[in-house]
This record gives sequence, C-alpha cells and structure tokens, in this order.
Amino acid sequence: MECELCGRQTEERYIANIENVELRVCARCAKGRHVTEEVIPRNRAQETRPVTIVAADDEIAEDYGSRIRRAREHMKIPVRVLAEMISEKEGVVTRVEQQKMVPPEALRKKLEKALGIRLGETATMENQSYHGSGKSEEATLGEFVN
Repeated sequence: MECELCGRQTEERYIANIENVELRVCARCAKGRHVTEEVIPRNRAQETRPVTIVAADDEIAEDYGSRIRRAREHMKIPVRVLAEMISEKEGVVTRVEQQKMVPPEALRKKLEKALGIRLGETATMENQSYHGSGKSEEATLGEFVN
C-alpha cells in the first residue's frame, strides 16, 4: 500500500482525517494526526483505490499537473518551497503535479492562490456564442470569433 501523503510503500496503514479529508497514510504520517481507524492489510486483489468526487460544475482540468508544474517553474521555485508555501508535504505536491493524485478542493484552492492559476475547466470560445452590443466603437475579441 502506498501512503497518500508521503508516497512510501507500507503494510501498516491508517485512515487519518487531514484538513477534513480522509487519507490512507503510513504510521509515520499518522503520528500526531486525527486517526479515525487502523486498516488491516488485505491482499492486492481486494484493495480499492480512493475516489475523489469533483462537482460537475467545477471540474478540474485534464492537464492540472502540467499547469501546476509550469506555474511553479515560471516562479522558479522547487517543489519543496511550494509545499512549504501551502503547508503541505512535498510528496503530496509531487503526486498532484505528476497527476497521481487529484487534489481535494482545499488543496486545489491553496495551489491556485499560491501559483496564481486556475485548475478548473474553462469554457472554450467554441462553446460560447457572442452577440456584440454595438455600443462600443472599438472592436472586441469576441466580435472576431465566429
């Protein structure tokens, strides 16, 4: 089993409530946290992966990992510094950046604020129609898009 915080492989695992999100963590990451239960190891065939549900009206972009990485690299900061900025473990930020973990809403908001980016899907101009008001003498970008 892989710890959802640090990524370490371990047979011992606990379910800990961290920032109102239940995560399966190793003994080291569970120490000092609110542990809701200890999970007895099962064989791999029966193991299920946690599912993160994102509201349909605020879906996360398919390329959220690369958006985070590009913004971090643009700011010229290593993963460790970004993790410190948002009070998260480096392993969590790395897993989100590599798209091995979908960030919970609280983490998503911290990343968006720290990096100045949006991780949500944005509507494309193809899906929108524009009807100019005709009040302005200056042309807008929307008037050039069919």
